[in-house]
Amino acid sequence: MLGGAEEIGANCTYLDIDGTGILVDAGLHPRYRDGRAFPALDYLQQRPTDALLITHAHTDHLAGLPYVMRRMPHLRPIMTHATRDLSHIMLHNSAKLLKSDVSTWFSKEALEFYNRDTIELLRRAFEAVPYNEPFPLRGYNGGSDVSTTFHWAGHILGSASIEFQCKGLRILHTGDIQFDHQTVISKARVPRGHVDVLICEATNCLRDQPNNIPADAKRLASYINMVTSRNGSVLIPCFALGKTQEILTLLYSMMRKGSIPHLPIWTGGMGVRVSKIYDQYCYTEPVRVPGFEISDIPQNRLNFDTLFNESYMKTPSIVVASSGMMNRGTISYALAGSWMEKPTFGIAFIGFQDETSPGHQMLHSLPNVPFEFAGRKVKRSCAVERFRFSAHASLHGIIDFVTDVRPTMLVIVHGEPDACDMLALCIRERLPATRVIIPRAGMPYIVGHNAPVPTQST
Repeated sequence: MLGGAEEIGANCTYLDIDGTGILVDAGLHPRYRDGRAFPALDYLQQRPTDALLITHAHTDHLAGLPYVMRRMPHLRPIMTHATRDLSHIMLHNSAKLLKSDVSTWFSKEALEFYNRDTIELLRRAFEAVPYNEPFPLRGYNGGSDVSTTFHWAGHILGSASIEFQCKGLRILHTGDIQFDHQTVISKARVPRGHVDVLICEATNCLRDQPNNIPADAKRLASYINMVTSRNGSVLIPCFALGKTQEILTLLYSMMRKGSIPHLPIWTGGMGVRVSKIYDQYCYTEPVRVPGFEISDIPQNRLNFDTLFNESYMKTPSIVVASSGMMNRGTISYALAGSWMEKPTFGIAFIGFQDETSPGHQMLHSLPNVPFEFAGRKVKRSCAVERFRFSAHASLHGIIDFVTDVRPTMLVIVHGEPDACDMLALCIRERLPATRVIIPRAGMPYIVGHNAPVPTQST
């Protein structure tokens, strides 16, 4: 593991499959902007490196790609068609974030592939592959052929679990996966046959909390009705990729069903561009309602220049704005300053909040009690509520999948330590013959037929 071991970080898994070197994902850490910001490539030393496969376009899986390609320009970058199209938006946004954040830790040369023109040139080298169609990977220096297949992972548009087969050995990397239907995206379509090695995410595995979108939607509808009935507006901080499209479609559905009033919806920024990519794939990808376009939902456009003068400040409305964690410089962060001063207004958080983020600080504040918000002391009088709407599989969903697959070896990644431990414990109870590994960053593990028991295991 070069990132994502016992954390949701700069996710990157390295596999040496009989001499063919494969990296799965190249993420940017959501929190750190020092030497831990990118995958720890120094661990590879002289190991073979041939291909870079991207499971999906979220920042913690994609945004380190220019850094990795600068270090290893010979890699074949491969992803799904939708991920390739989304990368245009996500990589340019990451470049903006990195201009000042990591300049003191990395040389200008190390970050030169984040130049706007270079990103465009780099994207021309991206290979896009369809789901469920095997393709070969072979090492430049004589490694074995590895049959590789992308499977629909149900997380966001373009997300994939990746299957590898070589000389009778079968490996499956789940990436970020969801076994329950969302509002837009259908659940994962991943084979449940036996694999020798399963590399599996553990994001939601700390608690056995099921994904229940109907129940979450009912709570959200009640909250919106409560706020708007007292002449207030609702701010929903949203991640531009995935969450924005899901919540817009859900709001539109609730309005059509009469669960909430027909309120003006305001959107803006990167989420609008992402929604256009979703619309391009509404017939070809496994979405819940084929042909439904996000652009069919009536929306007003947010503008930074007029942000505090629009009608939502006086007329009940719903504002869906990034970033989901209210990071500085974003629309949701700017609006929060005005929102928190209005007792009749409300903020609905629907996504993960890093403990260092302004969104986390706001979510855990108390009404009319001073708290720290992005480095300044403030008080809020608006209502604040949290809703789940997770795009990751529940603990129960992961356990069912692992039990069906019955891997010889399970490698648990992409989760906080307690979540990894919980999943490991549950699987050891159900599948005592399965070797369970919670990998350490940079430590090599030998897996496969007749492999020795790894030294670092649960």
